[in-house]
Amino acid sequence: MFFKLHDENRIGYKELTDADLGRSTTSHQTHIGLFDDVLTFLPNNASIDDSMMIYDNNIDYLSLNFDRIENPDHSFRSPKIRCGNRNEISVVTYIRDKSKSMENSVKWYLFWFGLESGQTVFFLFNDKSQTFNEISALGINLVARVKNRLTPADNAYSTLLNYLENLVNKTGAKVVQDLEVVAQTDKQLPNKKYRDYDVNKAKEIFAKIGKEGEFLVNQYFATQKQRGLISNYKWVNEKEESGLPYDFFFETLQGEIIYLDVKTTNYQFSQKMVFSSQEIGFAMSELNKYCIYRVYKDENGKHCLKICSNTRDLFTVIQNKTTIYENDLVEFAIIESIKMAINPTQALLDFSQPIVLTA
Repeated sequence: MFFKLHDENRIGYKELTDADLGRSTTSHQTHIGLFDDVLTFLPNNASIDDSMMIYDNNIDYLSLNFDRIENPDHSFRSPKIRCGNRNEISVVTYIRDKSKSMENSVKWYLFWFGLESGQTVFFLFNDKSQTFNEISALGINLVARVKNRLTPADNAYSTLLNYLENLVNKTGAKVVQDLEVVAQTDKQLPNKKYRDYDVNKAKEIFAKIGKEGEFLVNQYFATQKQRGLISNYKWVNEKEESGLPYDFFFETLQGEIIYLDVKTTNYQFSQKMVFSSQEIGFAMSELNKYCIYRVYKDENGKHCLKICSNTRDLFTVIQNKTTIYENDLVEFAIIESIKMAINPTQALLDFSQPIVLTA
């Protein structure tokens, strides 16, 4: 889902014919022809279940049935995408379904390319849409019947990539938010399937924003200490990951030690926080001395902090239920590690008002 073009660096585009759209009265064509020099990284026969389709400011993940014709000398030519099996929602059937919803006089355009992850992307629009005007404004001529490629040598190449990246980031925001949770739990979400490339990229990004969140909290504590609001504090992961089930501890003016976990997201406050069984176990052992420091971005993109000083109710419920679960399985298995994605807005957690953080 992370938008980086494949090393092929080529974007194909064409105006779809009536035969491509399945609305010809003289043709029973069941495929849409592509170009020999685009999607060259795909095998000669491929069935893909997560091809990205961008249409009308929305992203869908569809099946793709791709093949090339084999020549007598065993070389291959004429790549195409096919309808697929009966009742299958494929890239081709999706395109044809959309075209049937409008008059036959409407012209349809298809762009296609590959991402670094090996995922294929198709971008569909018609000449009655705002998208048509926006693409034309980028310097791509769509007036005459078109069938062409864009490479880095073309003036419109980089502007089109920026346009598509912004569109994907906008319409695919929920996917990236889900990937942030998957990256922390190593578990696919129900009814979702993400590529290893995207999961690994999400892990890299989350590790970075996690460190940034801890840095911001470190700055917050430095200010608190300077103002005489706490006696001292320690960032246990400052030089390297400590492996401890908390990120900071600080000493109150009364000499009490408080432990805390920093849970950072690049998204809104309600994005789920992931806790390991080790973190939950530690929180249970320090119920009155454990806090959650939630770092997130507000609607203006500013980093904010909300603090939950009372985690007793939530972690007591979790501990009780997981203990029952583990006891029920003890004859068959030992649960060594569990990760839980917890919604910070649920009733058992009470967070403070937001504090704007500055580096």
